[in-house]
Amino acid sequence: MKEPLSDTKAAYLERAAKLGVITEWSLVGKISLDDGDHGGSGRLQWDVRSDSSELDFHGAMGRGAWHLQIGPDGAILKEANGTEQTASGVNDLIQDRMGWPIPVDALQWWVRGLAAPGAIEDKKLDPEGLLISLEQFGWSVVFNRYDSVAGVVLPKRLNATRDNYRVKLAVSRWHMNKSHDSTN
Repeated sequence: MKEPLSDTKAAYLERAAKLGVITEWSLVGKISLDDGDHGGSGRLQWDVRSDSSELDFHGAMGRGAWHLQIGPDGAILKEANGTEQTASGVNDLIQDRMGWPIPVDALQWWVRGLAAPGAIEDKKLDPEGLLISLEQFGWSVVFNRYDSVAGVVLPKRLNATRDNYRVKLAVSRWHMNKSHDSTN
């Protein structure tokens, strides 16, 4: 016999179902990447369509700009200096380029306050069913400050760490389905 869902888990699943039907979204924010020795930060714009995703990064004072395209045929990274790299998967491309594992595939879920498909080591929810913390794929993700956007509650900040690696994201603006107004 199945154990009944708690109100907290039911709220999480209801929110996940709402987000699951939204196939187009975008965000603008600041991202910081750090491996314990080297790091950088800058402005990130992330646009997601049903079958593709594009990320634009602009570092401080124009340094380190890049454009990442992800689609069914693989990933393409274009840097400001004209360098272009391709790979069959985005995580392999980022690992090859950066030398450390930024989980872009999982971040697409985490940034929306959801666990990515796959094994979950640990998950903590608040009373409303919002993720407080998540352990997945060897990463520890902490969610801070949520905001309502187009009728769905989304994280404003997250901090993902794995060993010495850290990815911090602070979202300043979300767009859902491109037909809804943004929320600051």
